[in-house]
Amino acid sequence: MSHFAVEFGLISDTAFSSMNEEQLALLPSDLTLLPIAVPTIEMGGGSVRCMVAGIHLECKTIGAKQTTTNNISFDTRVRLAKGDDLEGLLALAEAASPGMTTFPPDRATLDNKLKRSIREEQKLMRQERPDYLLFVLEDLRTGKLIGTSAIFGELGKEDSFYSYKREKVAQRNKSLGAHYTHDILHLSHHFEGYAEVASLYLLPEYRKHFNGKLLSKVRYLFMGLHQHVFPKQVMADLRGYVNKDGESPFWNAVGRHFFPMTYAEADLYGAVNGNQFIADLMPKLPLYVNMLPKEAQSAIGKPHNDGQPAMAMLEKEGFKFTNYIDIFDGAPSMEAEVSSLKTVKSTKQVRIKVGEGTRRGTESKMKLIATLSQPFYAMMAETEEQDEIAVISRKTAQALNVSSGDTILLSDV
Repeated sequence: MSHFAVEFGLISDTAFSSMNEEQLALLPSDLTLLPIAVPTIEMGGGSVRCMVAGIHLECKTIGAKQTTTNNISFDTRVRLAKGDDLEGLLALAEAASPGMTTFPPDRATLDNKLKRSIREEQKLMRQERPDYLLFVLEDLRTGKLIGTSAIFGELGKEDSFYSYKREKVAQRNKSLGAHYTHDILHLSHHFEGYAEVASLYLLPEYRKHFNGKLLSKVRYLFMGLHQHVFPKQVMADLRGYVNKDGESPFWNAVGRHFFPMTYAEADLYGAVNGNQFIADLMPKLPLYVNMLPKEAQSAIGKPHNDGQPAMAMLEKEGFKFTNYIDIFDGAPSMEAEVSSLKTVKSTKQVRIKVGEGTRRGTESKMKLIATLSQPFYAMMAETEEQDEIAVISRKTAQALNVSSGDTILLSDV
């Protein structure tokens, strides 16, 4: 970028008129906007950027491998939830419903979760384990909450956490010459004492530009930063398989016989009231898989069609499916050692420079960047490493509230 572009920014009259004071305040202090009228260009769907880009960008070769993100604009940032986020959280929960059991569209429940997260965040100052932390992804241009994710500090501390464990049992009789192997499901508390990553949701229109990775990976980075207070192991539940009619075959075969409610009602009831009703009503004896309908058998350990990318992302991070499933819909439960997660292993602390020009022969790379000091912020941004120094843009530094010489966390995408 030229010296002229650093200090002055071209913008159309239309775009400038649409900006509010909050958006203008996010711009660098040394940037002067130069609004110009471009009605003819705008009629064709373009704007000032189209005019300038055509002059300065290099011609692309079709089929050539791209090594950078080519000027993708990242205007989203993760932070811990704060007191005035309730309305935004409620809107997200309503958009995510049904299916996200840990984040129901219930105002009182969300208000309790928000207050709990704010309260539990203070435990970190005392080097204590937080029971629950809620992260939000915000659009920096509008201030709108566009996504959420969470960490449960320790499962089973307040309510028992139940799973089904799928195992094989062998039975034989010598006189008949019979030998059978069966799969069984039995209730388990295997994940009690684990941390859990949950409540991951991103508005559909923002499912691009690394936003999903940011919401997911920020939790691993945060646990890695505070490994001394979090459990050594972490788990994640996925959404279970539903058929073309939107029904859960596993719930229809098992849960509905023991709970006087639909699958969605049972999920919501557990999220609002806790899981004691499971211990009270769920059968304690093992279930033989071969006695279930074929459709229910096939659903065991199978994620929702929309959850398959999430499962693949978990596996890439280092999570494994070890035959533990959700008791309601049979979805796979994934687990991992916090220290072995890809994000945790690649995270390092580096000092930064802000607004420096790139050096010849170097390339910027997309990185997950987060603050060490409070308040905690994280975002995806192009970063250039020069002699153990990370060079970031002024825009990124401003969003993270950091300056040259500060130390940040840097992790691979």
